[in-house]
Amino acid sequence: MSNLGIYVHIPFCQSKCKYCNFVSGKYPREMQKRYVQSLIKEIEETKYKRKVSSIFFGGGTPSILPAEDIKEIMLAIKSKFALTKNAEISIECNPNSITEEKLKIYKNLGFNRISFGVQSLDDDVLKLIGRVHNRSEALQAINLANIAGFTNINADLLLGIKENKNISRDIEELKAAGITHISAYMLILEHGTPLEILAKQNKVKLLSEDESVAQYEEYLKVLRQNGFYRYEISNFALKGYKCKHNINYWECGEYLGFGVAAHSYINGTRYSNTENILEYIENYNNKSYEKLTNQEKLEELIMLGLRTKRGVSLKKLEELGYKVLENKNALKMLSLGIIKLNSTHLYITSKNFGIANQIILRLVE
Repeated sequence: MSNLGIYVHIPFCQSKCKYCNFVSGKYPREMQKRYVQSLIKEIEETKYKRKVSSIFFGGGTPSILPAEDIKEIMLAIKSKFALTKNAEISIECNPNSITEEKLKIYKNLGFNRISFGVQSLDDDVLKLIGRVHNRSEALQAINLANIAGFTNINADLLLGIKENKNISRDIEELKAAGITHISAYMLILEHGTPLEILAKQNKVKLLSEDESVAQYEEYLKVLRQNGFYRYEISNFALKGYKCKHNINYWECGEYLGFGVAAHSYINGTRYSNTENILEYIENYNNKSYEKLTNQEKLEELIMLGLRTKRGVSLKKLEELGYKVLENKNALKMLSLGIIKLNSTHLYITSKNFGIANQIILRLVE
């Protein structure tokens, strides 16, 4: 039986970013305390006891909580689950909410990977998108993580904004600061967000499709020059620093999610918690269940697996009744070199990652 991944959702932020539609926001300390206690109870009452190979604290901003809260949650996990020898344990942090003391505590608790929501090293861009930190704070936070002994450090970057003209500089400076992994996301204007409203008012200028492609190509070039290997559509790592937790998702591994809006996938069943924080605090065990059909499992396997450089397992495809060489769309794309096969996997060639969504849709028709 395979190992589990664990995701812990911390929905609290100092303020809501203008582009964000995640289940997160600013809440009083009393609400935070109640939430943490419900979260711990959910962890303690879970019926699953398999070994865990990765833990990911995401949000929101987990680092906005007092370190003692993070300690209580982590101790609850460790008392319930056995961890594998080389378990990856990550926590998302905003640069302005981190301190040397917090980082020391995280390290002592077993965290070995830090993910900073940098987004940009341009102060004007950061202000435009509603981030509460600045360039100096981002670089200082990375430096503090280095001092605390963290060697596996990710930086999230946001692409697609016209004002963001210093991507090459950002990558070079982040690597020099000690970043070993970069997650880069093209901005999507989520409905109802302040950034969508600003864009409609022409107060924020987004790149055109051609400009986005050109920016991304430049971005890929600079990443390669700095030794970052693209192993998934939006994720790049120096050698030895791929994110194990996310790889488990992309390979359709099993995972448990704790906290408001968290999702789990176990034994072919997906279940999720309410997206309402008050409802979660009052009844953390109120979950929605969905048993996946064979076709849904197949579509998910292809959709997630083909996001990665490695591709999707031929063995897993065959177990679900999908034969690549009997699929007319697959055969056509193979003949054109859009997708390729090796002895174990079907994968999209690197130059065609930009049309991955169209390729995936054709393969699951």
